[in-house]
Amino acid sequence: MPMSKVLSKSLLLGSICAAAFAIAGTAGAQQMTEQRAAVTPVPQRLLDNAADDGSNFLATNGNYEQTRFYPNDQINRNNVGHLHAAWIFTTEVKEAIETSPIIVNGVMYVTTAYSHVYAIDARTGAEIWHYKPKLGPVTTFCCGPNNRGVAVYNDKVYVASLDAKLVALDATTGSVVWARQIADPEKGYSETMAPTAVKGKILIGTTGWRPSRRGNGGDPATGAELDY
Repeated sequence: MPMSKVLSKSLLLGSICAAAFAIAGTAGAQQMTEQRAAVTPVPQRLLDNAADDGSNFLATNGNYEQTRFYPNDQINRNNVGHLHAAWIFTTEVKEAIETSPIIVNGVMYVTTAYSHVYAIDARTGAEIWHYKPKLGPVTTFCCGPNNRGVAVYNDKVYVASLDAKLVALDATTGSVVWARQIADPEKGYSETMAPTAVKGKILIGTTGWRPSRRGNGGDPATGAELDY
């Protein structure tokens, strides 16, 4: 299987590597590529059954129970030794990657530091679109400018940005559907965690220096703040 990009040396920062069996044969949202993803909507029913879904990886840690267990049995003790790199994708941001890729029907959604989001063809490593936010003032953030992933719900991809915004992207094109400021970065707040989509709400906490700061909820379609 050909690589999407050939590297002259091993890169641990800003690279995504996919493994496959040896026997198996960017004008953005604010900037992005022109390609479109083949979107499969993700209703609540699929999220509820994510723990048993061997074809997709729909939540940051696999399911609402956060087990990180993937039920597909294609990789087992007999063939795990034959895994090798199928492709390597190098991101524009050369920082550590601390994200769990979300995979929906062959489309991989992955984030980088500074809140970039990529949609990638999981089979070939080809970039589909790239969302590059125009970050506002960021005064304080802890432990690096990392981002820990997206949430998917119906036909949208949700990401929290380092300047304390919650952003909804069109899963097909990566264009911004809505964005809402959920905390004040001038007061030391930021966002690095992955949102959670559940029962008509997009839930998100807040990173900052005031532990009394409560979490936040947004309407998936409009971004309107919801109490929870």
